Amino acid sequence: MGRIVIVGGGVTGSSTAYHLALAGHADRVSVVEPDPTYALAASPKATGGVRVLFSVPENIRMSLYGRDFYADFDSRMAVGNEPAHVDFRRAGYLFMAGPGADAEVLEACQRVQTAEGARVLLLDRAGLRDRFPSLVVDDVEVAAWSPDDGYLDPHGVLMGFRRKAASLGVTYVQDRVVGIETTGRRVRTVRLESGGTLDADWVVNAANCWAPEVCAMVGMRVPVAPMRRMNFWFECRTPLEPLPLVRHTGKAGGFRPEGTGYLSGYTRLDEPRGFNWEVEHDLFDTFIWPALAQRVRAFEAVKVRRAWACHYDQNDLDANLIIGPWPGRLDNFLVACGLSGHGLMHAPAIGRALTEWMLGGRYETLDLTRLGYQRVVDGKPLAEAGAIS
Repeated sequence: MGRIVIVGGGVTGSSTAYHLALAGHADRVSVVEPDPTYALAASPKATGGVRVLFSVPENIRMSLYGRDFYADFDSRMAVGNEPAHVDFRRAGYLFMAGPGADAEVLEACQRVQTAEGARVLLLDRAGLRDRFPSLVVDDVEVAAWSPDDGYLDPHGVLMGFRRKAASLGVTYVQDRVVGIETTGRRVRTVRLESGGTLDADWVVNAANCWAPEVCAMVGMRVPVAPMRRMNFWFECRTPLEPLPLVRHTGKAGGFRPEGTGYLSGYTRLDEPRGFNWEVEHDLFDTFIWPALAQRVRAFEAVKVRRAWACHYDQNDLDANLIIGPWPGRLDNFLVACGLSGHGLMHAPAIGRALTEWMLGGRYETLDLTRLGYQRVVDGKPLAEAGAIS
């Protein structure tokens, strides 16, 4: 097996470290993470959703695995007698569409999801009103409801993976990768900002928004860049029935319950890619809140209590994961980036898949070949038909 260096100790990198440790290789794994507080990392600032509402079968299968994995995450990641704490809640997802093409796409996606073994129900307008009376659905033709989906504490997931991996013998190195040396078709050495080096038989680039910089060290280009997302947590005066994550195709006003309040967000598609930690507080009042109030009458009286900015590692080719080696160029340099908002829900499947590749040279339980780098080389996107993030 040899030495394994994982660049990035976020949820994807730590999931990979955990799966390698579970396979008996913890003593060979070093995870290089410059900031153990994860102050700027995407993982702990995520909205924490886990859903099967995709159209690409690989995404659905990764979500099914992740959902089952998180169902008993607390006990899986227990260290000694201390369990992890992620508070996984199966509150469900509800994607709605108006008449016409959007409804047809949603229905087509539901057929794929059902064929993959996911429980996704189609509701008409009357069914929506009956099940979720607080929602205003006059503009809705059909909705896809996945009652087994839900959300969890993203910080708890990250620290659960990291703590468990470390307890199994994985080494976390507080440093930054500044160079990677190669010979022929193989990576040999990883250079660190501190001046040290790590010999590597495998390098896994799980650096999220910083993954393109790591790829550039070996001459590889990925169409990935940070994309800003702002999140707003607000409270409502009026108690409502238990609601799932609610979203209408092509419209603002998506939200989900979070603690004693609700969480809503906005992704900046109209600005240049790059890091931007500014929160546009007036965006809630001028754009998000009016849409929320139209969807739920009780949201006419809400108060924002907290807001923050984070980033997707957005894949501008097709908004889907890029995973695996650089075909024909580097055999032992693996990437897992461009998750575009899917990172938390798919991290368990990604860690398992990368471990299988390093151990056996192929994916064993879930074939992710179509999500490999070759589609980037060929310029052939594998895009979602429905919602992306």
